[in-house]
Formats: sequence, C-alpha cells, structure tokens
Amino acid sequence: MKLRPDQLETHLQKPLAPIYIVSGDEPFQLGEACQAIRAQARAQGVTEREVLHVDRSFDWNQLTASAGAMSLFAERKLIEVRLPSGKPGDAGAKALLAYAGQPAAENVLLLVTGKLEAAQQRSKWFKALEGAGVVVQIWPIEPTRLPQWIRQRLQQRGLQASAEAVQLLADRIEGNLLAADQEMEKLLLLNGPGKVDVEQVVAAVADSARYDAFALMDAALAGDARRVSRIVFGLRGEGAEAIALLGAMTYQLRTMCAMAADMARGEALEQVLASQRVWDKRKALVRGALQRHALKRWQGFIYRVGEIDRMIKGQAEGIVWDELLQLALRIAGVAVVKSRPAA
Repeated sequence: MKLRPDQLETHLQKPLAPIYIVSGDEPFQLGEACQAIRAQARAQGVTEREVLHVDRSFDWNQLTASAGAMSLFAERKLIEVRLPSGKPGDAGAKALLAYAGQPAAENVLLLVTGKLEAAQQRSKWFKALEGAGVVVQIWPIEPTRLPQWIRQRLQQRGLQASAEAVQLLADRIEGNLLAADQEMEKLLLLNGPGKVDVEQVVAAVADSARYDAFALMDAALAGDARRVSRIVFGLRGEGAEAIALLGAMTYQLRTMCAMAADMARGEALEQVLASQRVWDKRKALVRGALQRHALKRWQGFIYRVGEIDRMIKGQAEGIVWDELLQLALRIAGVAVVKSRPAA
C-alpha cells in the first residue's frame, strides 16, 4: 500500500503494519515521516529499536538474525534498515524478499532509502515489501505548493498569516524545509499564537534560502525570470562555485539541445519527451521550453556556456556571475544586454 506523507498521521492511528518503506531525497520530510513511525511504534509497545546501516561491507544476514533474535528487554522490536542508495544488491534483494514472505509478527521493519527510481520500484523485493506493508514516498515540495505547505504548518502552531507574509516566508526559505520549520517556530516564540503580518516575518526570519543548479535550470525552463534572478543571487551569496553551477547547467542544456535537434528532424514533441525519458512531472516544464526556443537558439546557449567556461578559467574577459545570470534569463525567454568585460 502506498501513502502520501500527509496520509501517514491518520494511518498511524491504527495498529502498525509489519513493514514500512520511507523513500525520498528531501531530508526534512523524510525525517518527519520516520520519526512519526518510531513514535507510534513506541506508543504501541514496540520499545526496542535496532538500526542497521547498509554499506558495501554490510552482511544481510544481520537482518535475518535481528528479526529472529529474542530480546531480554522487550517483546517487540523496531528494525530500522538505512539504505541510502536504495540498491540492496543481490544479497539484499534476497534477504528483503525473504523477510517480506514471512515478516516477524512481533517486529516492525522500517526501511529508509534515498529516492527510488522506477526500475527499483518494479523490482521483486520492492513489490514484495509493498504488498506486505506500507510505502511512503517523499517528494520535494514544488515552489508553487510551498506557500500552501507553509500556511498549513503555521496553522498547526496556531498562527494565521496573511498571504503576503506567507509568500515572503516562502521566498526567504525556499528549498530548505528545516529552516522553514525553525523560522515558523521562531515566529511562534516571538509573537505567540495569532495573526502574523509581513513586518513580523521581516523582523524575525533570516534569509535561509538554499538554491542549486537544477532549481535554477527548472526556473529558467519555466520562464520564471524573477525566480532565476533570486536563485543566482542566492547561490552567489552562499559562495557557490561558478564552475559547478555551469557544469550542471551544461548537462541539462545538452539534453534540451538534443531534444530540439530531434524535433528539427521532424519528430513529434511527445515522442521526443518519451524517447528522452522525461519524467511526467517535468514534461510540462520541458515542453514549454522546447516550444519557446528553436534548435538554433539552444545551440547558441551551448556556445555561450563555452565562453563562460573560458571566463572562469581566465582565458576570456567577462563578469562570470553576470554572464551566468544573463544566460539563465535568456533561457527563460528574457531579452538581456551583454555585460561589460571586467576591468
């Protein structure tokens, strides 16, 4: 059975399932989901917890031994297996498959993994665990959904924020849910329950936004010039390395250029998206960008990447961060002027 994170609290009011898989690459929500399962396990008499960290040297026989071992201190045990890669290997797959076939009635297995790709979710071990228990998949909160998430979290604390205060808070902490939670707790401590306005947010909240290159490219592909500018200034302020940012942008631009070339040869847009295995959640984003720019312009973006790379290496003149911003804005569809060479 699969559950959304927001369905987990209701589910946990019932007797626990024998197996839980919590997967994803958003650490705050992942940690909250796992903590909720641990807390409810304790409340239901699962008082012992054993944590197994899976690395290259891990012996999967430990899982079998842990499941079969009798405890001197508790009748029930939570076995927490941390598998960051989401890839158990052959030995792990066999061990998990065997466990799913005969889960220990008195124990609860909590398997915590990184993001699971489609192929992993089709594997026999995953299907067996899913059939015997509960799967909670964690997805990063998209910028468009972030204000709603913030409003709900504020309401849980007894805070009623204006739309402007919610948006400001979203802008300040975008991409860092832990910082968002901490800042909301700070607002409660400073002002108490009740209404929250923009002035209170400005006074209380630090600018804790975390941005990355892939978020920048998503904003550029979406044509969101405001967010593009905010991310670039955020990255620059955090001391990010321009070469790393350019490398990530280059990777995605080459993919876009390849898709534009396929379309120029007469392939249908939907066929191109399918052949490049574009995720369903990203199809609208990529589709819009391909409709905004033809092949020649994507090739121009690639050429510009080469010029910026030479600037970073000291082989050409230019203000690197200005050029990165202008490149991202051009991808977003904004006409910009060329920056002046560095003095």
